[in-house]
Amino acid sequence: MRFQDKVVLVTGAGRGMGRAIALAFAGEGAKVVVSARTESRGLETVALIEAAGGSACLVGGDVADRAAVKGMIEGGVDAFGALDILVHCAADTSSGLIVEMADETFDHIVRSNVQALFWLAKDATPHLSRAADKGRLIYISSGEANRKYTPRLIPYGSTKAFMNAFARGLAVELGALNVLVNVVEPGLIGTDHMHETLGHELPDTLAANFPVPRVGRPEEIAAAVMFLASNEASYITGTSLLVDGGATMVALPKIDASLKNAH
Repeated sequence: MRFQDKVVLVTGAGRGMGRAIALAFAGEGAKVVVSARTESRGLETVALIEAAGGSACLVGGDVADRAAVKGMIEGGVDAFGALDILVHCAADTSSGLIVEMADETFDHIVRSNVQALFWLAKDATPHLSRAADKGRLIYISSGEANRKYTPRLIPYGSTKAFMNAFARGLAVELGALNVLVNVVEPGLIGTDHMHETLGHELPDTLAANFPVPRVGRPEEIAAAVMFLASNEASYITGTSLLVDGGATMVALPKIDASLKNAH
């Protein structure tokens, strides 16, 4: 129960890695503020937490919307009286060739994956800075930030590289304000979104080339987040923890150019 009575906000908690992170925190005593763009999925996460005896509430979830970000921070604080940990897992994973991508699509990627970093940090820091043993701001990035090129993912990978740089600078700025800032970079993780995008056969084909030759599990990303949020990581800030089975150390196999990829 490392997080007994801590208040944790998790964006993108309606499914996949975000849900796994929310459930993991609740399982160790945290009060979880669930943010999900799709209300029904967010309510499912809340119900799972409450069915296991935990405490959770749902707040609005579109991180591409400035007012929604402000509302989710305020809603969480109103519900539980504080905010000790923020885990930002929501992202726009739209893919496509740059020359074919609509301006509106690219704009939404930037709002979701870049501007939301600023909005969340600005609104959450006054609350995180009051945490008893340092507030935590943890961004979920991607191994795509480290790859030279993955077909159709230039905007996504670029925004994740921005996230890594933003977090490093923010760690310096917020250190004096009692907040630690870190990043977790997932590799190819077996979420429902990944299977919707890639199917079931292609991920296994890709993963067979990894040093750890399998697709990762959402719970493994949650474990990394829990470590960085815990007292065991009280001397860690401004770092990126790559959890990808070694994927970024090997080349992608030759596959069809229509490849789309999730985290």
